[in-house]
Amino acid sequence: MKGKQLVRNITFLLQAKIDFILLVAIFAWKVPLFYRIVNMNLDATVYAISLLVVASLLICRNAFPFAFRFAYVMLVDLVLSTLMFIDSIYHSYFHDVTSISLLRQIGQVNEISGSIWTLADGKYLLYFVDIPLLILLYRFKMKQMLSAHRGPVWKTASRIFAMAIVFLLVFGSTFNIERTLAKVPSLLDSRYSNKAVLQELGIYHYHLFDIYQYVNRALKNRKATPEEINDVKTWFAAENGKWQPGPLFGKAKGQNLIVIQEESLQAFVVNLKVNGQEVTPNLNKLVREGVYYPNYYDQTYHGRTSDGEFTSLVSLYPSSVPGSIYFNFVENEFDSLPKALKREGYTTFSAHAYAGSFWNRAVMHRKLGFEQSMFMESLEDGEKVGWGLSDRDFFKQMNEKLKELPQPFFAFLISLSNHHPFNEVPAAYKTLQLGELEGTMMGDYLHSVHYADQALGEFIESLKKSGLYDSSVLAVYGDHDAGLPDAELARIGIRPQYDKQYDKVPLVIYSSALGKKNGTVDEQVAGHLDLTPSLLYLLGVPQEGHYFMGQRLFDVPSGSNKQVVFRDGSYVTQNRVFLVQNGLWEEGQYLDRTSGKPVDGQGAQEATLAAQNRLRISDLILESNLIPALQNGTAAVTDRNPPQ
Repeated sequence: MKGKQLVRNITFLLQAKIDFILLVAIFAWKVPLFYRIVNMNLDATVYAISLLVVASLLICRNAFPFAFRFAYVMLVDLVLSTLMFIDSIYHSYFHDVTSISLLRQIGQVNEISGSIWTLADGKYLLYFVDIPLLILLYRFKMKQMLSAHRGPVWKTASRIFAMAIVFLLVFGSTFNIERTLAKVPSLLDSRYSNKAVLQELGIYHYHLFDIYQYVNRALKNRKATPEEINDVKTWFAAENGKWQPGPLFGKAKGQNLIVIQEESLQAFVVNLKVNGQEVTPNLNKLVREGVYYPNYYDQTYHGRTSDGEFTSLVSLYPSSVPGSIYFNFVENEFDSLPKALKREGYTTFSAHAYAGSFWNRAVMHRKLGFEQSMFMESLEDGEKVGWGLSDRDFFKQMNEKLKELPQPFFAFLISLSNHHPFNEVPAAYKTLQLGELEGTMMGDYLHSVHYADQALGEFIESLKKSGLYDSSVLAVYGDHDAGLPDAELARIGIRPQYDKQYDKVPLVIYSSALGKKNGTVDEQVAGHLDLTPSLLYLLGVPQEGHYFMGQRLFDVPSGSNKQVVFRDGSYVTQNRVFLVQNGLWEEGQYLDRTSGKPVDGQGAQEATLAAQNRLRISDLILESNLIPALQNGTAAVTDRNPPQ
């Protein structure tokens, strides 16, 4: 008799809590799905506390009148599922997860939505498949079941159960955080990667931590200590004194400088042929005429194109704070290439065929030292390809503009047509015969980059006719990789052996003053941060007094053992690559850079600490707005760190 009563009571309780049980069971499936989609391992403890978060939120439904409880449960389901969906979509484009600080860039979402949606996968909709089913179930069955089982039965037991869940959540969270910090002490402070923090804390704890960090930074400005300022000064004094000037220093002194940042130009297209056709014949020609750097790595992060600009012009690393520096640190003062050349008597000019508000360029280009800027609003109308004015029409207008600029000038030109998702090139410009690649993302990219190459070639020819080609230093580089999945790269025979192996963009530098150096290929490893020091070196501007973290690419002493460091703490050297996992060098991958095979980790710890120190120095400069204090030689630091 007692056994039957127990069964009835358990059945009653299960039916009374059916909404709670179903939701926890559904998220027991959704959480592993999310981790599979973003390609992360799911730790058992993280899995458990993620479900405890869901359970704790669902318990709160009891605070509402019965009529509103199911609506609350559905709201919890929708919000938590949407968070997974947004993180998955963002990961498909940026290979990281979102942050609340990205709300500063909410205005950009509409502009890049086409690119993001092309990377979205139908399986992302699985996050929401339960919602209509639960609504139908509630309407036809669950509502009556919940209503029929209302009452004081096991009310005390329910309260004890609720308190137990909250206790387990607090205990489990505390245990996991302490375990994480014991394993990776700097993970939460350094925050090299949002994804690494999420993997250790769980998706919901990561976003709670992210909100806490955002609010904490907003309320408490970052101020560098005297010891930290001294660290920064000491680091730059040592770095700037390492290499003595060589024969190419000042070789192009007095020449104009034209820098072209090409949208989504990835290095694998250089000299690539498809069905016997050159994909980038004009870039290939420039490679033969100038100095080509095939191992020029993409050092951008969340800011993508804006990071490409910032790292190249300011020679600091992207911020550890998610989002673009162009938004998060707009009040800072920066040392930069245009400012350095302005002091040398150069006219400084920038142009881009898109809105000046995008990436906050209209404001930031002025902050970086550009005296004049032209954006979509001030350019003449013309043919549109992709996002806006075609590269061909943009460069035609720039050719005329450069003739008007007082010399010497520095012109920074940002192309646009070769923008993701690459499928908006008019049919008339799809001149490549791609065969089975036609209609694929790779095929679209090849058509797009071929069109961009034609426009670039026409511009270079116009520079030659006007005489600017031989009276200027010309640098052409890619702003960031093309964001092509491995499956698309495989269509043309590219199969990366490790992450970042093909994460390179081309850099070509031409100057008539380089003489026999022109027409050569320089295999040294390099990255975006190296552009400004290299160009200033050619133009005869000393590094002393500047705070650029990159290294010059000319007259490099043998045995320099250069590091190219990425925002997540990974780095490459001439022979090795270290891929960070969670901030610990012991758990990273130390590989041969060419073959991708694991190698002896001797020296990896020291090199990893040096890479992390580089990121720390850069973060100190950004987050404490140190440039004014460093350049003025004062110890006082402006207390400016905008809300993150």
